[in-house]
Amino acid sequence: MKINFRDLNENWIDKKNNQNDYDLLFVQRVFHYLQMGESVWLEQDRKISKHEILDGNESQPSIFFRSSGTSGKKKWIEHNENSIQSAVKGLLNWLKEDELSSWSCLPINHVGGMMPIFRAIFTSGKILFFDYRKLLEEIHTSLIINKWISLVPTQLYTLLGTSTGCSNLRLFRGIFIGGAALSEKIIARCRNLDIPIFPTYGMTETAGMVTILDSESFHDGVDGVGKVLSHAQLATESKDMRISVKSDSMCLNLKDEKEWLKTPDYGRQDKNGNWLISGRLDRIIVSGGVKVDPNEIERILLHHESVNECLVLGVEDEKWGQRIITYITPMDIPTDKLKKFARERLPANLVPKEWKLVKCLPLNAMGKPKL
Repeated sequence: MKINFRDLNENWIDKKNNQNDYDLLFVQRVFHYLQMGESVWLEQDRKISKHEILDGNESQPSIFFRSSGTSGKKKWIEHNENSIQSAVKGLLNWLKEDELSSWSCLPINHVGGMMPIFRAIFTSGKILFFDYRKLLEEIHTSLIINKWISLVPTQLYTLLGTSTGCSNLRLFRGIFIGGAALSEKIIARCRNLDIPIFPTYGMTETAGMVTILDSESFHDGVDGVGKVLSHAQLATESKDMRISVKSDSMCLNLKDEKEWLKTPDYGRQDKNGNWLISGRLDRIIVSGGVKVDPNEIERILLHHESVNECLVLGVEDEKWGQRIITYITPMDIPTDKLKKFARERLPANLVPKEWKLVKCLPLNAMGKPKL
């Protein structure tokens, strides 16, 4: 089956949806423009900044997503029928399933929120639009059974916090996790509770995931984000282990099929071909002239029995260049004990200069730092 924007129908809409749901109405509007042969630019908060009728020489409308990309600067990422179809096919080849129905609870202006809808269209599946916090309630199992859901770690953490959330998560066909790395605490909890986790790695430029780890391997103790899907290739540079990607689903901004996309991520491939993402080069903090990997600090602080979540950032500082600050949940941990814990386990230059106890980490809906 070929995705054709001009032939999009509404068979993908699950009848259990609230027909006045804002996300559903937004997607219907987007698809209306695509059906009319118009390209659309998706903004945050369910806004479309513009839609343009194609020139007679163009054959496919495009859908544009906002992304910080690899440069850290906001830019438009362009996809069309071909790139999106390649991403869907790559996943289908790996899953070997005929139909993909999903919950949609990620921002639909983002690739991560829109791709489950295209997967449903491509496989004659259905989509339910719900806030992920609906899973904290007791709901009818028919809303979950045989469906997939895409979550970021902060959402998963919230749902793991209640018995009802855990029970609901176990009912899904599978849970795609992306956007950021899972902490050791979340990994352990998911394994102990038999949550069907499928860690993934991907980006806006590749229309979503390019690697995936199956749930069985995850529960067998395999770390990382799995093997590369059939439509993509990954490679690392020997100097800094920076990851580059080449994919059939690459955005139109990179039109040369031979061109590799250098990502800000670094990592490695283990002896079995599974990829492990170690961190992001654009998160490296330079404090006092020394490069600091915030992942190192977060990993240690998360070992504290009272720390639930942790985010380490660098902010401009006249003396240090960048000052290391950390955000911690929950809010009722005595900071003196946290500082003592850090000093005993971290080199002096890695101990945060500023500690912020917060109700929730300053992350956006896709699990990325807001600051």
